[in-house]
Amino acid sequence: MTTSRTIRGNFLFKVSEYGDGTPFIVLESRQSQKELEKILVGFDLPNDTSLDRAKEIAHYLNQNLGDLQMTFFDGAAIH
Repeated sequence: MTTSRTIRGNFLFKVSEYGDGTPFIVLESRQSQKELEKILVGFDLPNDTSLDRAKEIAHYLNQNLGDLQMTFFDGAAIH
């Protein structure tokens, strides 16, 4: 029998940069939730995306997406 556990979290899409200055978008939790403290979710952007464009994308995502829902199955990394 497969068991699962679903958690929801409210996140902020933020722009960060790799060491070479390449921007990417990362999710930052807006709440303290033990299960989410050990998770880092990031999104690489298309090559040559400027920092300003990355900020526009993050702003759009923050305005148009709600909570993130994650479901873990049979002993996945979340305890």
